[in-house]
Amino acid sequence: MKLIRDPIHGYIEIPDRLLPVVSNPIFQRLRHIKQTALAYMVYPGMNHTRFEHCLGVMHLSIDFLKFIKSNSKLDLDDEFIELIATTAMLHDVGHLPFSHTFENALLVAKEIYGANVFEKGKRTHVEYGIKVITEGISAELERIFKNVDDPIGFITRVLSETPSNRVEKLATLIISNFIDADRSDYLLRDSYYAGVGYGKFDIERLKRLLYFDNEKLAVLDKALPIVEQFLLARMYMFQNVYFHSVVGLYNAILSQAIAHLIVNDVISMPENLDKFLTFDDNLIFSKIHHVRSELRDAILYRKGFKRVKIEPSNECIDILESMKGEIYEDVRSSGGLFVFHEFNDVPYRERRDEAVHILTSRGVETLGSKSSLVGSLSEIKKIVVGYHTSVQSLGEKYEKIISGCVKGR
Repeated sequence: MKLIRDPIHGYIEIPDRLLPVVSNPIFQRLRHIKQTALAYMVYPGMNHTRFEHCLGVMHLSIDFLKFIKSNSKLDLDDEFIELIATTAMLHDVGHLPFSHTFENALLVAKEIYGANVFEKGKRTHVEYGIKVITEGISAELERIFKNVDDPIGFITRVLSETPSNRVEKLATLIISNFIDADRSDYLLRDSYYAGVGYGKFDIERLKRLLYFDNEKLAVLDKALPIVEQFLLARMYMFQNVYFHSVVGLYNAILSQAIAHLIVNDVISMPENLDKFLTFDDNLIFSKIHHVRSELRDAILYRKGFKRVKIEPSNECIDILESMKGEIYEDVRSSGGLFVFHEFNDVPYRERRDEAVHILTSRGVETLGSKSSLVGSLSEIKKIVVGYHTSVQSLGEKYEKIISGCVKGR
């Protein structure tokens, strides 16, 4: 077992069986993928990467499983625990440069500039991840988990959220759920590096009260305040950090720069493993001189761009969304010097197969039936409009539109 010091979890223990996976270039590449793209333009400490986040998710998944196994009397051996931990560790290996901002750049390249690119929205990295795991590390994983039937199938079904049995269902819920190891780590980690307290919650108490009941991940009813604390922490992080207007402005500028690199064939999507291994943040920075100087200087030196500072109301957002054709044309005609960035997140919703479950003396109930708080968690919608000082007239045009609908509400 190897110990790694971590500012969030103290010591992270890596089981011997997983060391070859950590050392594999596919995983080591994550050292060069920023977790939160250009958020460091606003929060200078946010230079952390997907590498340490994935180690944190692995660590939490093992902790979650140990407590769930004990609480729920599950027959789950160490090999399956470590297979689930490996899946958790590999959940982000498909991320492209600057994480979700690259996924947004693909959408910009496709919808605004007409590029023929492969994109699956926020699931793009999952598709790439399954591909690189299958092509680049499957033999190693089959050797490590030689006593497990079809470990690669297990990993790909869990990551694609198509579990075929009870253990795969448990693994899927631990890695991708309203309350899971992934969200738990990124809230605590991003909050720490941003230097804010918004993302903090009682993780030690939460993981000790987890159960797996009737193929549902549930928390004991006395953990209800912690669940509410978790959901509020996530909402506050989205409102104040991830959806910060200036963070949005610079990630929109970066999306334009990457889209231009794609459209002008300066970079192309990785078609093989060797190319994928070098497809990281460093590659984008090495090509940034190929984009127009206004975009380059904004990304490197934080200069030249402004944003419309009037906060659009929901009515304004609806009006702007109805103007998308005109907005896209303004983006194109300005060569990306006018930028438009949409934020959207749902803090919590309950559907048939998607809910937080609470274990009570009467059985498993949904969070909505136990908490009056969650009903007040509404969808977060936000739009950031920015422009380079050389296209001031476009900025004034949209400032007038937004100002008009704000005053008219």
